[in-house]
This record gives sequence, structure tokens and C-alpha cells, in this order.
Amino acid sequence: MILSKYPNLVQKEILDHMKYPDLLLLSFVSKNMKKLITASQKKRFKSIRSIEYEYDRVDGTCVVYFLDENKPLTKYHKRSSKTDDDMLMRIVKLEEDENDNFQANGKMIDFRFSDDYKYPTACYVECDKENVFQSIHNHFLDVFGNAIEYNWESPGWRNSEEFFIPFIPKLKNVSFCISMYLDGHFSDVRHFENFFSLSPVAKTIQLHVKRRMGPFNPDSKFYQAEAIHIATPLIHSRDFLRHFQGRQFSLNCNRYEKSNLIDFVNRWKSGEAFQNLEYAQIRIIYNNRYLHRIFNEIGVKYIDANRQPPTHALRFGFDWCYKNRTTHPITSHAYVVRETDNRVASVQISVISFLFGVWDKTEEEFLEMVE
Repeated sequence: MILSKYPNLVQKEILDHMKYPDLLLLSFVSKNMKKLITASQKKRFKSIRSIEYEYDRVDGTCVVYFLDENKPLTKYHKRSSKTDDDMLMRIVKLEEDENDNFQANGKMIDFRFSDDYKYPTACYVECDKENVFQSIHNHFLDVFGNAIEYNWESPGWRNSEEFFIPFIPKLKNVSFCISMYLDGHFSDVRHFENFFSLSPVAKTIQLHVKRRMGPFNPDSKFYQAEAIHIATPLIHSRDFLRHFQGRQFSLNCNRYEKSNLIDFVNRWKSGEAFQNLEYAQIRIIYNNRYLHRIFNEIGVKYIDANRQPPTHALRFGFDWCYKNRTTHPITSHAYVVRETDNRVASVQISVISFLFGVWDKTEEEFLEMVE
């Protein structure tokens, strides 16, 4: 069937009934076909909430998903609920000589076709890996536009303890979620700093710290991430929080200095630091007896014990396996106030954890929510 021979109305009707992977594959045929698809499907493409790159470092395979606003969420709102029907493309390391070529943004891309898959599979050779990802992503921007979210995720540091350097291609308009072990090569701060200096600012970072390390540069791009989650299960954690500039921070550790925790709250209260902070969680397994005494030293205020305080909860920024999961709810009678703008943060302390939730409210507005 030669699509161009049909009237415009018929062309649109045919394209309207094609699935996204088929439209994407067809868009590689020619520039004119790409323009036709982009123009005729503009309204339909607006329902795409985001395009997700899920990169597996083990075999170098990247599965590209589209998340559609019209698809209902599952009972548990899990990202793992995505099926093959949500796949847009696979990008794999080339292992065979036989291939078919399509041109994407001036770059010849090798495609593999199989009856086993409902979506196109693009291939790359290691020496040209980044160029292939850039060309395919630029093609996505041409077809779907830059108004939707593009996320790059390489999950799974809980599933492996091997050292590896994450693959972070330089892609436009993409938010990167990075997971990595600080061990071996990265136990040298110079290598760690060099990696982040050469990479785009990450949206989310998950670190599993296995060795003591020297201090990071206060101006490191590491601290500019929106959300950082750090686990230090075997060592005494140093003050990773001090220079953080983002929105959400979580630390699971064996030990944490009391002075660091007090300094964090006081610097937030004075307006000296953490202006963008929305949520912080510090979980301390050992040497945590000071937690229940810290309220007096950070100058908390209290809501009347007979009244019900509001509950602070946000979308969880650093666990990308659960897109709609929220932070641990904070319902506390204790709060602190920032001097510069009268903003309130709820403070909650349990046996092993310290929770800090910042409200977009002044103290007067916050107290109006108390029941």
C-alpha cells in the first residue's frame, strides 16, 4: 500500500488506527512521512505523559516505553505493571551481521525485525553507541515534540554489588536517574567528581556507599540533583546532606553525627541553605539514642496536644520503581519556622529515624490547617 496515493482524510484515518510503535517505524521512512505523522497525530501525541528509557547495564539493552495519560493506573500504581503494549522500541547491542538500515536525523541506524516483537528494535555497535542513542532521541523529539517528559533510568543497584560506570548519553531534554556503587574505582573522589562533571545534572541519584571517602566538592553537580537517596550500611556516614541543593534527600546509615543533624536544621531555619528542600529522611540504625532529645536543641514549636496536625506527604522523588508512591507521611505536633520567610517544616522523630517535611505555608497558614 502506498499511503501517499490516498487523499489526506484517508491518510489520517489510516494513521489514527496505527499503534505508536508502527507510527514510529513508519516515521523513519522519509522526512515527508515524518512530517505527515507529526502533523496528523499532534492531538493524539498530547496524551503521551512521558517517554521512558530503561537501560540495562548488564547486556546494554535499552527498552523505550511510552506512558499514556489515557491508560488507567493499576491497583498498586507500580511501574512494573507496564506490558509489551507500552513498549515503543528496543535498542540493543548489535551481534549479527544481517541488518536493515533506516536513516534517523542523518544517521544510518541498523534495525532488526522479528515476528516475536510488536515493536522495532534498533541496533548499535559499541564504538558508535552514543551517536545511535542521540540520533534516535533526536528523532523522538522531532516526532513527539519536547513538551512531554523524557526520562532515562538505569535501575537496579539493589540487584548487583559489582562496580560499574553508568552509561549516561548526552541527550537533550532528558531527566536522568542514576544508580551506582561507591566502591573500587569510585572510592577515589577524583573519579567520582569527574564522572558527574562530565554528565548532565541528574534528576535522581541512588548511591550505595561501601567505603569511606573524602569530602566531595561543595559545588559538585552531584548536589544539584532533585532527589538523592544514599545507603551506607557498613560505614559511619559523613555529612552528605550539608551541600545538598535539591528537593528530596534520604539517608540510611549505621551512624550519623548529632551535630550534623542539628546543623542541618539550624541552617534551614536561618535561610542559609536548603531553600529548595521539600523532604528529608535520615534513618540511623546504631548510636541513635540522641534522637529523642534533639527537639530542645533545634528549637521546635508545638501544636496543642489535643488538636490534630496536618499530614505532610509528597510524591517520592528517588524511587522510580513506584511512580505514584509518596514519601513517608509526617503527622507531627512538632515544627520549626524559617526566619527569612516564615515557612514551616514539620519534624517527626521515631526510634531510628528523623523526618523533615517542608510546607509551602507560612506559620499562620499552617496553623489554620490544624483541626
